[in-house]
Amino acid sequence: MKSEDKDQDKYQADLEKTSKEVGGVNKYLDILSRVIHEGEEIFMIKNKAMILSAVIAGLEIGVSYFLICTLHYLLSGKIQDETIFKLFSVVYPVGFILVILGKSALFTEQTSVLALPVLNGQRNILELLRVWGLVIGGNIVGGILFTLFISLLAPHLDLFTHKTMVVIGSHVLNHDAWVIFLSAIVAGWLMGLLNWLLNSTMNSLTRIFLIVMITGVIGFGGFHHSIVGNIEIFGAFLHSDTISIFDYLWFLLLALLGNGIGGSIVVALFKYRIFQSNYAK
Repeated sequence: MKSEDKDQDKYQADLEKTSKEVGGVNKYLDILSRVIHEGEEIFMIKNKAMILSAVIAGLEIGVSYFLICTLHYLLSGKIQDETIFKLFSVVYPVGFILVILGKSALFTEQTSVLALPVLNGQRNILELLRVWGLVIGGNIVGGILFTLFISLLAPHLDLFTHKTMVVIGSHVLNHDAWVIFLSAIVAGWLMGLLNWLLNSTMNSLTRIFLIVMITGVIGFGGFHHSIVGNIEIFGAFLHSDTISIFDYLWFLLLALLGNGIGGSIVVALFKYRIFQSNYAK
C-alpha cells in the first residue's frame, strides 16, 4: 500500500512539474510572438510617418534632459556634484515614459524589436538598416531642435544656465572611448530588456514601474544612452570652447554602436537563441 502511495505521489509531482514547464514555454512563446509582431508592425510603417514619429521621440526624450539640467541647477553648490549625478535617476525616466507609452519611435527602445523579425527570417538586414537609419536620423533631429529651443528659453525662466548645459555634457563626455562604448552596450541591453518586460504585461501601472526601474538604473549608473546623450553633448557643444563638433560626432558613433550591440545582439539574439535551443521544434 505504501508503495502505491509513493507511486501516486511521484506521478502527481511529475504532473505538476510538466504543467509548470508547459506554462513556462507558452509564456515565453507568447512574449516572443508579441515582440516579433510589434517589430513587423514597425517595419510596415511608411517612411514619412516613421521619420515624424522619430523626431517627436527626440523632442519628448528632451524632457529628461530638461529635468536633469534643472535638478543640477537647483542643487549645485548645496550638495556634491557626484551626489547630484546619482539623483538624475529620479527624473531621468520621465522622457522615456512619454516616448514609450506614447508609442513614438525611439532607437534604443526598438533595437531588439526590429532585430527579432530579421532573426526569424521575416525581414532582411537591409530593411533593418533602413528603419534604424530613419529612426536614428529623426531622433537626432528632434533632440537638436529641443536643445536649441530649451537653450534659448531656460535662462530667461531661470530654469538653468548655459553653464549648466556645459557641465552636464562634459560629465557625460569625460570618459575614454572604450568606457563610453561598453557603457552604451549596457544601456542598450537594459533598453532591450525593458521592451521584453513591457511585452510581458499590459497593465499600465506595471509598465510605468518597469520603465522607471530600468531607465532609472541607466540614469543612476550614468550609462550612455545615444539619444539622450545626443542632446547632452550637443547642448554642451553649443556653449563650450573645449567641446568640438568632432567630440560630438565621435560620441554619437560610439553610443549608437554600443546601444545597437546591446539591444540587438545581447537581447534579441540571446532571447531568440534560447527559443531555438529549448522551445523550437
